Amino acid sequence: MFISNTQQSKRIKMKKITLSLWMVLFIIVTIQAQNQPTTLFGKKSGIKISGFGGPSISMSMLDGAGTLNMGGGGGVLLGNFFIGGYGSSTVTPNVKRMVNNENLRLKLVQGGIWTGYSFNPSRALHITTSLKAGLGALRLYQSNSNFVFTNYHNDDHSVRSEWVGTLLPELGIELNMTHFFRIALTGGYQVGFYDNAVKTDMGSKIDLNGVVGAVTFKFGWFR
Repeated sequence: MFISNTQQSKRIKMKKITLSLWMVLFIIVTIQAQNQPTTLFGKKSGIKISGFGGPSISMSMLDGAGTLNMGGGGGVLLGNFFIGGYGSSTVTPNVKRMVNNENLRLKLVQGGIWTGYSFNPSRALHITTSLKAGLGALRLYQSNSNFVFTNYHNDDHSVRSEWVGTLLPELGIELNMTHFFRIALTGGYQVGFYDNAVKTDMGSKIDLNGVVGAVTFKFGWFR
């Protein structure tokens, strides 16, 4: 399959960005772990290490229209702080735009680093905050394609795909259901940016920015 120099340069650029994000993640974890290296285990003032993971459901805006997203994530808990990863994908095919004289469905797929902090997590109801920094793709599909369970080996399903980056700061509340299960209700504002913006036939750029509301189910060992 022929790959143009432009596509190769985009892939190289995205790989460099991904590597940089993971390097930042490694540095943060290292610094956090070295804050109190002699009291990681057993002492009351030390950092307690555990982990969690689980699915999430969110409502977000895609070019000004509401969409439903499914995904999940998880991370390592270092005291009240956590760092890990997440993934998310649009599952509702309701957003359509005319691009190159075709009425195409829009789908945003993303994943990346997820970091956050909980205030007084030992309380049954407490405040939580996080930041998601992701890379992904804005994909455009024909109206007759299987939008959710796409056959990626069939090029007819995806008409166009462009690399995107996203930043999503969130703030919300978290409820401790049990020692191993929590539910988080959060809200935030997603900022998206392109390397090569997708424009509709009306001349407007497809907007990735907008408010986000999410429900996240966390399963793990919360000390």
